[in-house]
Amino acid sequence: MLSAFAASSDSHGFRRASRRPRVARQRSAREGRRGVALIIAITALAILAVLLADLHQSTGTSFAIAATQRDQLRAEYMARSGLNLTRLLVAAEPNIRQVVTPYYVALAGRPPPMLPVWRMADSLLKPFCDYEATQALQTGIDFGSAQGLGETNGRCTIVSFAENAKINVNAPLNFSGDRARRSIAMQLFAMMGGYQVESRYDPLFQQRDRDGQFTNRLDVVSSIIDWWDFDLDRTVFDPGRAEVSSSGSEDDLYRRLDDPYDTKNAPLDSLEELRMIRGVGDDFWATFVEPTPNDPDARIVTIYGSGAVNPNEAPPEVILARLCSYLEGQPLCSDPAEAAKFVQLLSTARSLVPLPFFSRVSDFLAFIEGRGGPRDLYPMLQGFLGADNPLLFRPVTIPAGVRTEIDNSFVTAARILTIHVTGQSGCREMDEFGECVGGYRGEVRLNTVVNFHELWTPPPPNAGRMPGLGVFHYYRVE
Repeated sequence: MLSAFAASSDSHGFRRASRRPRVARQRSAREGRRGVALIIAITALAILAVLLADLHQSTGTSFAIAATQRDQLRAEYMARSGLNLTRLLVAAEPNIRQVVTPYYVALAGRPPPMLPVWRMADSLLKPFCDYEATQALQTGIDFGSAQGLGETNGRCTIVSFAENAKINVNAPLNFSGDRARRSIAMQLFAMMGGYQVESRYDPLFQQRDRDGQFTNRLDVVSSIIDWWDFDLDRTVFDPGRAEVSSSGSEDDLYRRLDDPYDTKNAPLDSLEELRMIRGVGDDFWATFVEPTPNDPDARIVTIYGSGAVNPNEAPPEVILARLCSYLEGQPLCSDPAEAAKFVQLLSTARSLVPLPFFSRVSDFLAFIEGRGGPRDLYPMLQGFLGADNPLLFRPVTIPAGVRTEIDNSFVTAARILTIHVTGQSGCREMDEFGECVGGYRGEVRLNTVVNFHELWTPPPPNAGRMPGLGVFHYYRVE
């Protein structure tokens, strides 16, 4: 029995001994599988994290793009609304003038000229263009109850001015031939200070231009006219006799350039085209075309004018340049001190009384001649300042031979207007007062030139007449 027990014990011990390695192997296999599962789980989590991050980024990017596109579309339609409302306001100017006429007659003793409602468009259209700012004024008027008004999540700003308040350098709409060339030459030469003994513009014409050439005033005058006139001869302007003639070829200089080209021999289509003309470099551009960046109203020249200047709208410097193209011998044109008095006096009068002074061109001519009734501008200034006040400029004498021509060179109405409207939407950050300080996600600017002249007719073979809201000369979206 002992032997049997021993044998049994030995067999059990052998089985237990033989089980241990197997159990160890099984345990090791289970632990190995657990390690692999952990690695798989970590890998899966990493992949999911990457997928989630990519999904978050792509979703956020798509949302930002969608929001920007939404705000861009809002901004564009805000700009379009501001443009169309401004055109509607200009079309309604005759009705507005009828309402104002009794008050103007009581003040000036004569009917009013065309009212510059376009300059007040940004203020008058504020409930449409900037509803939130209008509500902040607390006027007591609930604009939101009116149709078409209310929360827009956007705004628009309007800058509008008359093109005949500038010096025209393009082919004039109402003149042709030598008369057109002579008119533009005289205006350009006067604008650049050519009729003054000493002009502040003299340094512009005493250095080499961008092509390494010396370009004086007469060269610039000839180059601008040759760009749009229809012949191939170079224009020669004689300021002493106020005459133009032709001599040589107008393309010689341009053909000698490294990248040669010919003159256009057609009217300019945009202000940027002036850059291609000899003598119109950065200095000329910064002085006459864009003296104040991002302020289109500050420019002195235009390519959309008829050749006549509006004394109610034009800056005093532009009026002076147009006058001095005819009156170069007068102290007002030859003496810088007299010119400064004219500029300062007219600027001050406009700041004190923001109304158009001249109902007719004859009223303006009476002003520069120092005559008129007690309610005309020059006698009124004499009453305020004293007849012998040194601040008053010396009146001019208009020769009988040029009076009719000067009369035709000025108008008191505006028919071609520049309207710049900027639409904005989606403010990124607001301050504590509700003002946008972080910029806008969507911003669109419409640069347009609109013609409202009632004598306009479409080019043949089309037929029709001027639409109520005018026709576009120029339309650009930025």
